[in-house]
Amino acid sequence: MAYRTYDSTYRASQMGEIGIALNSDFIEPYNRSIPSDVEAASRSLRFGLGWYANPIFKNGDYPDIMKEKIARKSAAQGLASSRLPEFTEEEKDMIKGTYDFFGLNHYTTQYCVDSDQEDLSNPSSYYKDADVFRWQDSSWPSTGSSWLQVVPWGIRRMVNWIRDEYGQDIPIYVTENGVSTKDVAELNDEIRTKYYTSYINEILKAIRIDNVNVKGYTAWSLMDNFEWAQGYTERFGLHYVDFSDPKRPRTPKASANAYAHIVADNGFNSGSTVTGP
Repeated sequence: MAYRTYDSTYRASQMGEIGIALNSDFIEPYNRSIPSDVEAASRSLRFGLGWYANPIFKNGDYPDIMKEKIARKSAAQGLASSRLPEFTEEEKDMIKGTYDFFGLNHYTTQYCVDSDQEDLSNPSSYYKDADVFRWQDSSWPSTGSSWLQVVPWGIRRMVNWIRDEYGQDIPIYVTENGVSTKDVAELNDEIRTKYYTSYINEILKAIRIDNVNVKGYTAWSLMDNFEWAQGYTERFGLHYVDFSDPKRPRTPKASANAYAHIVADNGFNSGSTVTGP
């Protein structure tokens, strides 16, 4: 409704653009030579990112695999109708195409395999509906957040998947990408410098080699912030914030300088001092 209202009432005078930012890990098949692994990874992405993106960017409705699986499981669980709500045709028409760009929040990647058999057990759970098993490789570098491991190649595959799933011409903006450290006054944050260098390099590959229509990139975050349920114990900032000082002074970390070089060069050049994996 917000999109339709803006489109009909304000766009002509303001010339603005509207899009949605959706968060997603990339889901990598554990073995790309095994069809069931490939299908499980695709299914997992459709149950996650596709849950929100499919109605907007594709056909006004949830992904078919979601509808099929949840309807079947709902019947087996004795329900008269699917646990997944149904859109009316009017709602589908209203939702479909309500975007000017695709906003992506992305931090990390997971492996995925098929769970081998459909889980029809009670109680029902969204987390069982996709029938997949996901995990992260213990060899991937860890961070200040238990869920976030450093996997640079995942962001390139993520934007390629979005392009392949929803269309070549959709402009993609990376609206969040970053890495956490624990709550310590560490200004020489080498992990963050390497993270941004390697992830942005993968985005550049997606643009220049894969021809993905990535239009912009935003680091998360400019400064340390209140991080959901973790409060101030995990720091994502390019600038260190002293939360014990009422004035909240901010001090640039080494990663702020590295990021400034990348921005100034609009990528990387032979004279850049930025290094990374």
